Amino acid sequence: MIKCLQRGFAKLLLVLVFTAAIGGFCVVLAQPNFTTVCEKKIGKNDYLQVQFKVENAANVEAIDPPSFKDFSIVSGPSQESGMTSINGKVDQYVAISYYLKPNATGNFTIGPATAKADGKEFHTSPVTVEVTNSSAASSSSPANSMKSLSPFGNMNFDFSPEPTVHKFDDYILKKGENVNEKVQKNLFVKLDVSKTNCFVGEPIIASYKLYTRLRSETNITSAPSFNGFSVSELELNNNNSAGIEKYNGREYNVYILRKVQLYPLQAGTVTLDPIVADNKVTFLKSEYAGSQRGDLFYDMLQNFADATSPQDAVIQQHVTLQSKAVEIKVKPLPEVNKPLDFKGAVGSFTMQATLQKNNITTDDAGNLKIGIAGAGNIQLINAPRVIWPDGMDGYEAKINDDINKLSVPMRGTKTFTFPFTVSGAGSYTIPPASFSYFDPVSSAYKTLHTEPLVINVTKGTGNSNNPYLKNKIIETPNEANIVTRYGLYFLIGIVLIAGIIFWLYARNNSKKNSELLNKAVENQDTEKAVIGPKQQFVIPANPLYEAHEKLMEENSGAFYAVLDASFKKYLSAKFNVPTEELTKKRLNEELDKRNVGLGTSLLLSSLMEDVELNVYAPPSNINHLKEVYEKASEVVSLLDKQVS
Repeated sequence: MIKCLQRGFAKLLLVLVFTAAIGGFCVVLAQPNFTTVCEKKIGKNDYLQVQFKVENAANVEAIDPPSFKDFSIVSGPSQESGMTSINGKVDQYVAISYYLKPNATGNFTIGPATAKADGKEFHTSPVTVEVTNSSAASSSSPANSMKSLSPFGNMNFDFSPEPTVHKFDDYILKKGENVNEKVQKNLFVKLDVSKTNCFVGEPIIASYKLYTRLRSETNITSAPSFNGFSVSELELNNNNSAGIEKYNGREYNVYILRKVQLYPLQAGTVTLDPIVADNKVTFLKSEYAGSQRGDLFYDMLQNFADATSPQDAVIQQHVTLQSKAVEIKVKPLPEVNKPLDFKGAVGSFTMQATLQKNNITTDDAGNLKIGIAGAGNIQLINAPRVIWPDGMDGYEAKINDDINKLSVPMRGTKTFTFPFTVSGAGSYTIPPASFSYFDPVSSAYKTLHTEPLVINVTKGTGNSNNPYLKNKIIETPNEANIVTRYGLYFLIGIVLIAGIIFWLYARNNSKKNSELLNKAVENQDTEKAVIGPKQQFVIPANPLYEAHEKLMEENSGAFYAVLDASFKKYLSAKFNVPTEELTKKRLNEELDKRNVGLGTSLLLSSLMEDVELNVYAPPSNINHLKEVYEKASEVVSLLDKQVS
């Protein structure tokens, strides 16, 4: 009787344990959800924002939008991701968004989108959108919608009249003239580049220009992304005017919409994306213009669309302009005669090395300063290698930049300060350091060398002032990811407990049942060995989420610590290498193994040096934090494209 009760209790306990395990498994592995989010009713002049959103997926491989046959794409796709935590429940999502403009009024269907996530394929339901003649109250106005499209979305070029000598009368619409043809002839956007062939690391100037002989208001609705380049914005004058230029034999007023300095990061043919601008053009009818005289006429022109003008005096036309894409052929740097210490510097440079002090004691920490000055991709230059003599220990360099990013090419100085200590008294000679760069003018490599430096060291008191051996990084886990990280291990633990209980129950049974049970336990151990390593290398949907939060809080101390930890986790998952084994040497091997471009490797190395340098003594300048975050975002984007 007692044995029967024991067996019955064991069975009941086993059922309860497995029920809890299945419940826990369902919580940990919530099913992904894929939806379309948009307004159901808009006006014909409104902009429709459509978002395709994947929620609760560990790995989103792709999101493919449907065809927008009844709409014009104003901007997109733009990608976003995030995470929310409410009452302990953690939700994460990845989404792409578009801004659309309807082509006509009526009821239109946006078809299903497709997403690949966690090894499965998902589809959204079709969405019907009603487009009416009047503006919908729930829809954003075009002006308000455009503010969030890009850094230039709120840029409203309401150009003031030019001096009389440069005024054109093409805004006057004569009888029989076609409005569309007149706009096409007198208003367009063009991309000018300083060159279409260059080497990796050689700068290109890209200028997006508006050519006009009309009166118009211009809003940039889609700005280019410049993938594959390191980007530096160039300053424009107050009214963005570039003066008068001739094009195809005709003069135009020219305005700069955007001007950037681009440094190619890898070889190949790279396309500079077009810029898209929405323009409201106003014409004055010739019969009304002919009745005006002198200054009064020009005063009227400044406000000829206001209430003082007759209703039939003006005609307004909305037109969307787009520049043509331009292909840039980026040549790889030659392999012939490439120096062993070459790390991607392109331009013209000089180098000098100095010691902060020529006499120190064994208690002190000295500083070796190496300054590299010149013009080129100086922002991507890494620290040169220093060969320390026996008895001297060198540490990671601190980097100070003094770069004018508005000059073309960039010009300035980058100073690397190497702290070092000496274990014994005596005279030491630091050998010359070398730095190699590629000169695009002569199409040749050049190598610079510093002078050897002598330092005299006397014996100290034994009280070391060296701060460089005391700092340790303590990595703290991301609370938001604890459930995701440990949930599966918790499940395995429950299954193992159930297995032990079942084993105790079946121990008194026949030898055959015992052997079957042992095989089941072995299979569970095998499953644990298979599942465990996979969990270690899950790439987060947004590896820079926490760093972005600290950036928004302007918390420089926490920003670098979080960025250091989260970026190492991202690299560990990206290359399937445990974090503790992710040394610089191992990382370089993985980059070479996967044929990652030289520019990407240099940018990654520069980022890691920035982070390591500032973990212990972070700068308080928020602009510096933004630059580092933007560099990290660019590295993640490049690695995601080049490493599958």
